[in-house]
Amino acid sequence: MQQHTLAAPFLLEGTGIHTGAPCRVIVHPAGADTGRKFEVGGTVIPARVEYVVDTNRSTTLGRNNVRVQTVEHLLAALYGAGVDNARIEVFGPEIPILDGSAAPFVQAIQSVGMKPQDRPARQITLTAPVEIAEGHTLLRAEPADSFACEVHTRFDHWPEGQATVHIADGPNFAERFAAEIAPARTFAFRQEVDALITAGLARGGTTDNALIITPPETFSTPLRRPGEWCAHKLLDMIGDLALLDARLRLRLYALRPGHRANIRLAALIREKGTT
Repeated sequence: MQQHTLAAPFLLEGTGIHTGAPCRVIVHPAGADTGRKFEVGGTVIPARVEYVVDTNRSTTLGRNNVRVQTVEHLLAALYGAGVDNARIEVFGPEIPILDGSAAPFVQAIQSVGMKPQDRPARQITLTAPVEIAEGHTLLRAEPADSFACEVHTRFDHWPEGQATVHIADGPNFAERFAAEIAPARTFAFRQEVDALITAGLARGGTTDNALIITPPETFSTPLRRPGEWCAHKLLDMIGDLALLDARLRLRLYALRPGHRANIRLAALIREKGTT
């Protein structure tokens, strides 16, 4: 399996969902064995789990007091499309939220195309299962010859939100990711919105870039797929585990995943995994 990079750069700009600030990102091709790296001013922040500095409602990377927030949707798109190496210039405090999903990033990757590189892709697997149990959350990773991920959502206050979404590696993985997972939008419950704003989050959130859920069955805009909220949890998990900087050869099971637990699992896989 060869490494891949972009055939040409692409640019996307918009608003940061948490800060409300203007944000712009230019994603460039990068050489073999470079990995995915963010550039903020003159600071390079590798997209690796050891550079995670915050997981409150999004994943934030940092180095030398420089931070870039909400990296998970872009990283999920790059992983899902099979882009191993990329140089990501960031202007602003966050990656732009766009429509709240990974679809605009996937579409931009498809528009510029990809280029194979003459190096084998780095892969990671396990020799024994590992798991993270945190409150009602349970994440488990098992050794496997290829990647598969199954995510379950359950909500104490919204029994109708119980759902299961899965995706597995194969010759059409990128196409399935683009069609089934990438369009799933970030979401919040109506009763959470005021609390998020009070906490200084979601300053750039609107019904154009987030799905607002009012239980039991009211949504701010029509769902893009059944269980869209669960598909978004899977999207976030792929973006967080992309911080292992390798193709995953793991079978993943996730009940009520979130960024904090995802990053704990990524760190455990990095510690116990083989490449």
